[in-house]
Amino acid sequence: MSEARGEWRRGWRVVLGSALALGTALPVWNYVSSLFVVHLTGEFGWTRGQLASATSAAFIGSLAGPFVGKLADNIGVRPVLGLGLIGYACMFLALAFQPGTLLAYTIIIMFHTMIGIACGGAIFSRAVASWFENGRGFALGLTMTGVPLSAAFIAPAVQWMIDNNGWRSGYMLLAGLTLCLGLPLVLALVRERPRPPEAAFELGADWGQIIRSPGFWLLALSLLPVNAAGTGVMSAMAPMLTDQGISAATAAQLVALFAVAVIVARLAAGWSIDRFPPHIVAAVVTAAPALGCVCLFYADGSAAWATVALLLIGVQQGAEIDLVGYLLARLFGMRNFASAYGVCVAFLGLSGAAGVAWFGRSFDASGSYGSVVFVSIFAYLLGAALLYALGKRVAHPTG
Repeated sequence: MSEARGEWRRGWRVVLGSALALGTALPVWNYVSSLFVVHLTGEFGWTRGQLASATSAAFIGSLAGPFVGKLADNIGVRPVLGLGLIGYACMFLALAFQPGTLLAYTIIIMFHTMIGIACGGAIFSRAVASWFENGRGFALGLTMTGVPLSAAFIAPAVQWMIDNNGWRSGYMLLAGLTLCLGLPLVLALVRERPRPPEAAFELGADWGQIIRSPGFWLLALSLLPVNAAGTGVMSAMAPMLTDQGISAATAAQLVALFAVAVIVARLAAGWSIDRFPPHIVAAVVTAAPALGCVCLFYADGSAAWATVALLLIGVQQGAEIDLVGYLLARLFGMRNFASAYGVCVAFLGLSGAAGVAWFGRSFDASGSYGSVVFVSIFAYLLGAALLYALGKRVAHPTG
């Protein structure tokens, strides 16, 4: 217990700065991207399926994950985060002033993701994880709460800007937050713990060991069905609700409520994974959204059922990213942490792109999201089974 308290005395500033800065960076995009769907399709005449397919170009950008991660492993997180935040703000400005063609939108979204990875969860997680070992799960969970906490305020603010000043102003607001809030926080508070190169902390698996490990592939493959379902739901969340007769204002409030559920889930999962078998914690939080999809499938315009559904889906969305960081550190140590995380980011990008296109094309074909929500039930359960199979590979040293 005294060791854990010592970690927090040394590392709390890094957790605070990372949590707040993350709320202006790439992960928050998932919470607000659906607010632009109706406006972009309405102004430019695109179908939702066309927009979703263009958005899936983000996968190409996510392929930069391993290379950005390796860069952070080699030169440190601060320069990577600083340049990433500046470039990410520029990409929001590019979205604001896009010419209105699907090709231009596709290219911008690809670079939006590619540059955004440099200020994503993998890089912030390396900084935080370097200060913690006994309390690493809760520290990562607390760090990641910055995203939904910010989204709880940003989503209604972006919706207000769009309603009153047009959709371009929404992108400009996001750019301003990244540049004027996220960047100063990183420069002031976020850094890795200084350690000599020979420190035991930096020991860990080399790339040959990682690639040959069944644990790595169980973790990476679990991300495919889970993130396809989760990203698909999030990309269509606002139109999915309004299509059922829920007002745009109420839909934005439900998105904010979803963000609150994610906060609670991240803290609970982080606390639990430091104390209970990690593979069981990961499996439980990943399976919970399956029940949420059942509720969403039968919501039929009921704000109450939609609320229950989003709360349950938020359990997994809240724990996913910090669980990946924790499990990678448990499996392989910190030597190649960010670059291994970057490979997982590529898997997340692949599944996320597939999920967005899947939901969008399904709507074009059937006029509703019902069938993909139903299939998502089984996607979550498959991911939970793969994480449970990690078993003793991620057990605590005393476990």
